[in-house]
Amino acid sequence: KTQCSRQGRECINLNPLSRVALLPLWEVFIQATMTDSGAEAAPFSGGTLLFSGATDWAMVNRAGGKGSKKNPAADAERAEKFPNLVSPTRLKVLENVKVMWVAAGASACHSVIGDADGRCWTWGRNEKGQLGHGDLAQRNQPTVVSGLAGQRAVSGACGKNHTVIALEGGESFSWGSNLSGQCGTGSIKSKDKQEELLLSPVRAMVEGCTKVACGTDFTVWLCKQRLWTAGNPQYGQLGHGTDHEYNARDSSVKIQYQPQPMPKAIVALAGANITAFAAGQNHCIAVDDSGAAYTWGNGGYGRVGHKVQVDAFTPTKLEALTGRVTADPNDAKVAAGSTSTFCTTSIPGALYAWGKLKVSGDNTMYPRPFEGLTGWTIKDIACGAQHFAVSAEYQTEHSTITWGHATNGELAYGPGGKKSSAQPDKVQALEGVDTYAVAAGQAHTIFLVDSNFSGLSELDEWEPATAAEDAPPPPPGATNKAKSGKRAAGGAAAKGAAKKTKK
Repeated sequence: KTQCSRQGRECINLNPLSRVALLPLWEVFIQATMTDSGAEAAPFSGGTLLFSGATDWAMVNRAGGKGSKKNPAADAERAEKFPNLVSPTRLKVLENVKVMWVAAGASACHSVIGDADGRCWTWGRNEKGQLGHGDLAQRNQPTVVSGLAGQRAVSGACGKNHTVIALEGGESFSWGSNLSGQCGTGSIKSKDKQEELLLSPVRAMVEGCTKVACGTDFTVWLCKQRLWTAGNPQYGQLGHGTDHEYNARDSSVKIQYQPQPMPKAIVALAGANITAFAAGQNHCIAVDDSGAAYTWGNGGYGRVGHKVQVDAFTPTKLEALTGRVTADPNDAKVAAGSTSTFCTTSIPGALYAWGKLKVSGDNTMYPRPFEGLTGWTIKDIACGAQHFAVSAEYQTEHSTITWGHATNGELAYGPGGKKSSAQPDKVQALEGVDTYAVAAGQAHTIFLVDSNFSGLSELDEWEPATAAEDAPPPPPGATNKAKSGKRAAGGAAAKGAAKKTKK
């Protein structure tokens, strides 16, 4: 902490990225709105995708195997084949491809993007068919989803084992696991010990869709400013007033939650004109055109912001964002992760956050100013499992900022940089670069940047040795360790591995 003098007053700078500290709200407003007045921006024509983080999709956040102790030579070979990309890195396969949007998810070990030609690309883990290529083969680089040929994808999202996209005409397609009805096809064919896997795109039962969001095993669609949901209702994340709990056995207790495969409009938001929304692993946030913010779902760690750790089965208005400070009614930037939620407000330069925001420390039980980014105009924000990414501006300054607990270089601080960061910090390789959008998933981050960036050609370029392959089986006894963030064998910050080059 440092003290500074501003107009004869003492103030405390809580974080080096804070542009203002303990200032009156009117002064925050003035500083945050001091931007150049220029001509109207031209229509967005796409940018260049940069990637940081893990490339060993089969092993991301998995622990429990003993392979590294039994065969260190094989592990070293695997680490060379699948390095951690610790700096923003170009992907060879996307050379000369203008990307329009990017998406991942707090539960996802895969990603989905759309390009200027309307094509949809996916890559990453594919054990449940979540890549939509008609098989279960892992894709180590972005690959066009051929089942959507001739369609124009405008939005997408990733759950743990499923993917959903929206098309220009308002239709939505989904693929991957439909165990909980999260693909929204209207039916479930899963049976005991047999999970329904949709290996290619299937039409979801919604119309007029313009945007989608995915939690671990549920989906949210925005259709004509109304929200529709389908999937697992266990924590109330579908917003329909119930978790659909039932006892599956007559002679004993086996609690289960009835999957909801048919998308259903959230009745509690019937009178709201929704302008922004996001889905975390098991909770949601939505903002309407009046500036009201609503949350629902898993209430643990205070992630829904209602001051108590109780699940919310229906969208509930956040009391802390009413009155003097509301959510931004015009263009709110919202994000939800595993245990956290973020929302920009009606006061420019004031980002609010709540939930468990760090691996250690107390929970924030209701929306409060996120002091680490005070004064910055947030262009986009994304939550991974335990890390965060932001594209931000301060007057004419463009910065890309990351923080959180990381294990695979997903913060993009570079070979000599920090592995994790409790406080927001700049990605120096992208300082001054206009980053249009960010996406975060399990152990990886995606940056969509200005293709005219002068230093773009100096960044590393990655091309895997094999574009597609059958993923190896998880180690015996392996479990997903998304909450701990620990990683087992596989992945290394190795230079020169698998055609990682500079131009």
